[in-house]
Amino acid sequence: MLSVDSQKFDKAAFEVRYREMRNREEYRNPVGQRYAICLHHAFDLIAAVLYMKERDGSVLLMHGSTPFESALELAEQSGCSYLIYRKWDNLYRLSASAADYAPSILQYSSGTSRAPSLIAREWKQVDTEVDGYNDLFAETPVMQPVILVSVTHSFGLITGVMASVARGDEPIIVEDKNPKFALHTIRSLRRPIVYAVPFLFHVMDALSKGEDRFYKMVVSGSPPSEVLLDRMKSRTEEVWQQYGCTEAGCISVSKRPCSATDVGIPLKHLRVTIDASGGGGEGKGEIVVANANGTNLVRTKDMGCYDLRTDRLHVFGRMDDLINVSGFKVIPAEVESVILQMPGVKECIVHKTGHNIWGEAVQALIVGDGYIDESSIRSWCIKRLPTYKVPNTIRIVGEIPRTAAGKISRKQLQEMEM
Repeated sequence: MLSVDSQKFDKAAFEVRYREMRNREEYRNPVGQRYAICLHHAFDLIAAVLYMKERDGSVLLMHGSTPFESALELAEQSGCSYLIYRKWDNLYRLSASAADYAPSILQYSSGTSRAPSLIAREWKQVDTEVDGYNDLFAETPVMQPVILVSVTHSFGLITGVMASVARGDEPIIVEDKNPKFALHTIRSLRRPIVYAVPFLFHVMDALSKGEDRFYKMVVSGSPPSEVLLDRMKSRTEEVWQQYGCTEAGCISVSKRPCSATDVGIPLKHLRVTIDASGGGGEGKGEIVVANANGTNLVRTKDMGCYDLRTDRLHVFGRMDDLINVSGFKVIPAEVESVILQMPGVKECIVHKTGHNIWGEAVQALIVGDGYIDESSIRSWCIKRLPTYKVPNTIRIVGEIPRTAAGKISRKQLQEMEM
């Protein structure tokens, strides 16, 4: 059914796990309940997700590196009945009870200007997304999916694993952090279709010294630079650039993108329009997504436009201050809240900065009492935040620049740095 690194998990392995789960009282009747899932191993996570989906339960996905206290707080805020932490049989009973929840997959998503918001997508919406996505494979030969991205992310879980299984393919999920292992896995396959964020291609291409040619590469999460896209095209039979958001799932896919902004044609079950009322000029505006019948409207906060010559959608970036670290979204206020709890920290502002490989990284400007340093702040963050939220750059400053009105502008800080 699927592999994780070098270990195979067939249908019988899933049935064994489902039987084990049914024997636990906490799992026996998930209808109307929400389960927060924070698991390290991909098989454990996928088995729990599929078990809940088949039995009308709901799941809240969390990155496996989320510290326990943070995971517990998010689970309680989300109305979860249980938190499954680190191991599938390690459940914590929470105060929420079963309610009239539609069976859904839940994730947190937010801009920087407000508190994180909980996004719920019903399983039937996920099934529609999978069907629409798999239409892309109607005229392609059988390929071996290789998932190099986290399965706590919709890109890896839904369009990577769940869509592959629905097609009858057996995905290989690579959890080994050594990029040499990923490269070895890809080399061992005849027609691999690799799901990755752009910087992983950059790393593997460097390791292979440009000697390897990849079959198909699907990139999402963060757009590649034009230079990196050109290199991907020269090393790959075909590049697919995929665009989506937490609220709507996969929105569009570009096969052989003509530029780093080209995200191709929307999936058949969606209707995508551009709201130019927010400005941007030249047909640019906020990308708005709805079902084909006009329901479930989603304002993406992404700026884009349609190329009228090709009728392809182009995306130019976020319309807010969200930081995109290799496909994982970081809300500055979440990081600031953690840093400000550290003794000796007086002020803190977090904003995006550039990174040669990742595109964007987290930067923190901190005013302290003179007894703190970058190393101690980083150690504090590592104990309390998922790894991708830990600031890549920490600067101790005498004061944080403010506007004439006395406000702090992340946009202004980014412009000053540039």
